[in-house]
Amino acid sequence: MAHIAGKRFIGLLLVLVLTGCYAGYELLLKPTLNGSTLIDNPTGRDITVMIDQQPHEVPARSFLKITLAEGMHSISCEALGLPQQELNLELTSYGVINPSKSKYVIYNTIYTEKNLSSRYKSYAVEGREVYSLLGEPEVTNALFIPDRTLGKGNLDVAAPSAKSYQQVNQDYAYLTRIFRLTDFFEYCNQHNL
Repeated sequence: MAHIAGKRFIGLLLVLVLTGCYAGYELLLKPTLNGSTLIDNPTGRDITVMIDQQPHEVPARSFLKITLAEGMHSISCEALGLPQQELNLELTSYGVINPSKSKYVIYNTIYTEKNLSSRYKSYAVEGREVYSLLGEPEVTNALFIPDRTLGKGNLDVAAPSAKSYQQVNQDYAYLTRIFRLTDFFEYCNQHNL
């Protein structure tokens, strides 16, 4: 009998701990996340993107910040020839919605006060040689590109502060960022990458 009571106590304790963790996330951590969901339009014309039957007007060469819950949605864009299809925001709702299926680059930018140029490696990105300290830049044209930094490195952050970077060691800190392909090449030119 004492054995059964002990199992019930442990089960109850486990439920309380899990409930406390979830409540802590919802009340304390989640409000501090400042990520955003952006519909990007790198084209030269205004577009209307339909998400869950709601129109979103996105001006040419800009993006529109919207709020979407995690989960499955429907998306279409007549101007870009994008038929209605599923938009999956399963793991995060922060990132770039890419109705034009344009190319984007996910790249680890480095913040350092030391000369680490000898540690950079050369990679080919769309036929161009670029350099990276933390692995090969990822080129994608996915319909949804998740923001792995929860708002610190998305398209709407032109110049992230040093506080946004994740300290790896005493030599440098890094920040994973999302770039339009053309913006990525501009960034490489500005930083001699």
